[in-house]
Amino acid sequence: MKKKTLIPVFPGTNCEKESLLWISNNLDTEAEFLDLEKHSTLTANEIDAIFIPGGFSYGDYLRAGAIASRTKEMAFIKEKSKENIPILGICNGFQILCETGLLPGALIKNITRQHHHFPVSIKIDPSFLDSNNAENKCVWIPKFNSINLEKVKKTFSNEFLIPMSCGMGNWLPPLNETDKINAEKNAVVYYNHNENGSYKSIAGITNESGTIFGMMPHPERASDSFVGGTEGLLFLLGISQSRKIKIKAGSPLEKFSENINRGVS
Repeated sequence: MKKKTLIPVFPGTNCEKESLLWISNNLDTEAEFLDLEKHSTLTANEIDAIFIPGGFSYGDYLRAGAIASRTKEMAFIKEKSKENIPILGICNGFQILCETGLLPGALIKNITRQHHHFPVSIKIDPSFLDSNNAENKCVWIPKFNSINLEKVKKTFSNEFLIPMSCGMGNWLPPLNETDKINAEKNAVVYYNHNENGSYKSIAGITNESGTIFGMMPHPERASDSFVGGTEGLLFLLGISQSRKIKIKAGSPLEKFSENINRGVS
């Protein structure tokens, strides 16, 4: 029986269907919307991952993600996080993870005070791509050997495009200096052009153990050549490697993985 990848949905969530398709079309996992009556008894061995999608949960009242962070669904996810289940939050999902305290810092209005809806140029800290670096581990980032690493650095640690759609994507670190330093150490993704005004151009961070990852741009919207690019598949390749989830035959992820192995971006 396949393990499950769970996707919580809140009033105002608007990326749940594309997120479910992003996962189910590429990975051999049972992607389902979170239903506490059905899923509350699942053990860690029955769950591949949890994905918190984007949108405007509860209309972004109070603060983006503030109300969703206090729901029964997020209480369930917080408990599962203690069992080292991989969790990914995109856009509003990133905001929710920060509001729950599962990730550090907070997200406030973009420095432009405008909603940003366009592709952004980002890069990944190359140390997270290096399989030999034991300190920087994030289960959502694939690891490459020394031969492949030089190939992928040309693309993913320099510049690649991912769509963004947010009004509150300006990430600020914790006020405490020690917490700020620790948070900065776990920054994974950076903007090449800091459209949101985020601290030190940080676009995505992980927790200390590398199991929880939040980022503002939408990789699920850059996962098929028919919609403009496949760079977002990189993050599914990471969870496939770390959790040993099979890639579906004939999927965009299978082709993407083959291209990466050949050094084709």
